[in-house]
Amino acid sequence: MTEAGETSMQHRREYDERDFETLSWHDDSVYGLRLRVGDPEAGDWTSDLVLDLDHIVEWVRAPDGDDGHGIRFRVAPAELVFHGVTDLSVDLPSRTEGMQVALSALMVDGVERAPVEDQRVYLDRTYYAWRIALNDPSGGLIRFGAVGFTMRLLREPLLLDRQHLTRAERESRPE
Repeated sequence: MTEAGETSMQHRREYDERDFETLSWHDDSVYGLRLRVGDPEAGDWTSDLVLDLDHIVEWVRAPDGDDGHGIRFRVAPAELVFHGVTDLSVDLPSRTEGMQVALSALMVDGVERAPVEDQRVYLDRTYYAWRIALNDPSGGLIRFGAVGFTMRLLREPLLLDRQHLTRAERESRPE
């Protein structure tokens, strides 16, 4: 966490599985989930899971007296792609059964991975079981196998008093 008056460190625009231990997705908002499936008829059995995120690049301590929150956030729209995905399971517990609650972004609590023993998917490298726990909806969970990931920031982060972007902020293009 840096002080609001300090110059922020330069942030990379692209990350991959080598950066896993240094990245955090805690409180990132997931506003899109897509599948990129291969073409088995053409011998392409690969598949990707794509999460569109508001990625919190940095938590910044606000100066004393600044709006009372104490923390601000550098947030950027990002595309997090897991590669070689198998056995996808998405559990999003409903808050109601009355069909009255609009969709909202999912919020990540944490991301874990563990090597899969005796895997038969990518024989030349480690294959992982991934677990993305959600804190909204409470108890939500996304599980799958994947060889790794890439994450790309789609624009420079904005310094905000909140942990997410508006749709307009997410879709705007830098000048």
